[in-house]
Amino acid sequence: MPEISIPDYPFKLPNEASTLISRFGFSQKEASVFYGVRLDTIKKWISGKMAMPDDLVIESYNKLARLQDFAALVAAAYNDLAVEDDGEHMAHQYISLPTVAQMRRGFMPVSKGFYESLFADIAAHAYSSGPDDFCYVVPEAPDEEIGKTNFWIHLWVQHDMQMELCIEREGSVARFDIDFYTFLKSELTSWKNVQSTFSGGSDLHPHPDEVCLDIPYSPDWYGEAHDLTDEEVALAGTSVRIAISITGSDTFDDIAGDEQRFIQLVEDDEIRPMMEAHEGPEDADLCATNENLALILREVFGSRKALLAKAAHQ
Repeated sequence: MPEISIPDYPFKLPNEASTLISRFGFSQKEASVFYGVRLDTIKKWISGKMAMPDDLVIESYNKLARLQDFAALVAAAYNDLAVEDDGEHMAHQYISLPTVAQMRRGFMPVSKGFYESLFADIAAHAYSSGPDDFCYVVPEAPDEEIGKTNFWIHLWVQHDMQMELCIEREGSVARFDIDFYTFLKSELTSWKNVQSTFSGGSDLHPHPDEVCLDIPYSPDWYGEAHDLTDEEVALAGTSVRIAISITGSDTFDDIAGDEQRFIQLVEDDEIRPMMEAHEGPEDADLCATNENLALILREVFGSRKALLAKAAHQ
């Protein structure tokens, strides 16, 4: 998206990522946890140097829409409280922040800005409900006991809000330890277990457009996840696959800057993408994975031309 070119304009044109992150109330660091990417990736999204993936954009809008509905629901409940005491209208109602324990139990973001944004929406709905029903919603300190000030936490859980992560990817993504890179470099250097396959092309364009490098690989969690013995794991035929385009930068710079999934886990004819997570889910990021992959390819082969020659003469 192009920047506004008016010389005296006071700020840059918002983009999709900057708008969404601001609307949630997240800092850049909090956004990196929410989206499961590195802080550097968030900065690239906000600056416009990199587009936020479509699945994250769509899920962000879905979550914001749910938050709006939730704010209206909570506001209506506080409006009801405002007229409960002997029919007398109470102009002020208090809303408590969640405790740390409540955040964890309710899968809530740990973000001051998030609650400021949510409570502002609740207050706006409560105040705009009409001259007879409105009330001012005033934030208050956390309270471990559920009562009139924080009953909204029950509603949060009942409506399955769960906003601590944007998208749960555990069911479709295989995560791996940092030692995986050492394994990958060693296998590509020795080449004795690598199976290369050229694929793509058609009747009109008979030349292949991709090379796949398959290396036998069984993650530590694979046997437990599938209830397999060590012998059964050895026969399962799982492998790590690196899928690389025939064309592209000879220095692999195109891989380092790409968001595609070049590394996959092949298991029982099912392909799962792989992402880095050597500390926790908040560190998982395709950009980090691809930068590390590009570094390994440079160190082992030097150039894409050399890699393709190696694969062709297997």
